[in-house]
Amino acid sequence: MKKTNFPLMAVAMIAAVVLSSPAPAQDTQKGMGHNRPVFADFDLNGDGSITETEFLKARSERIAKRAQEGRQMKNIAGAPSFQDIDTDDDGAVSLEEFAAHQAEHKAKMQQR
Repeated sequence: MKKTNFPLMAVAMIAAVVLSSPAPAQDTQKGMGHNRPVFADFDLNGDGSITETEFLKARSERIAKRAQEGRQMKNIAGAPSFQDIDTDDDGAVSLEEFAAHQAEHKAKMQQR
């Protein structure tokens, strides 16, 4: 009778299940217990840049949703303005500017 390597078979079965499972939706970044929005959450018309109007609308909707969920609104007064993120002052936030702001914010949070 042929012997089977049970631990190897178990690992293979678990890997097959994990790899065949659908990936979770990535509409927010989860880090350090926070749900951080991604660029697409603010680029409402999908044109690859965020205008101040889009930024303010998306932020308002995000705040309203979080309030409706009963979440605390910590540090809302200290939230960055559109001008804080639009570092080249061209009236639109690019993906690069958004990513740089997210990275800067994450670094500040890790220093706490």
